[in-house]
Amino acid sequence: MAIDIRLTEEDGGVRIVVGGEVDLTTGHQLERTLMRAEDRADAITLDLGGVEFFDSTGLQILLDADVRARSNGHRLVVIPGSGEAARVIELTQVASRFTSAIVE
Repeated sequence: MAIDIRLTEEDGGVRIVVGGEVDLTTGHQLERTLMRAEDRADAITLDLGGVEFFDSTGLQILLDADVRARSNGHRLVVIPGSGEAARVIELTQVASRFTSAIVE
């Protein structure tokens, strides 16, 4: 199982574009990337449009990042795209949890 993570700085924040699979085997890579980004910027955009597989591990990573963002006064924007991540977020009814969630 593979994950592709690209991190770029933009407009005073950080954009993380994720592709591939987010699960128990690859989730730690996304978690580490998010935590590094949180140390660098107050605004993070997480683009999950290229994710082909997304399970409860990925969902927990999102929820944990949301909790950290709220407690640190940071901004987290989640772009689920229209694939697996969007489906899981919709099925679990957590989209409203992300204060800046964008559903395409």
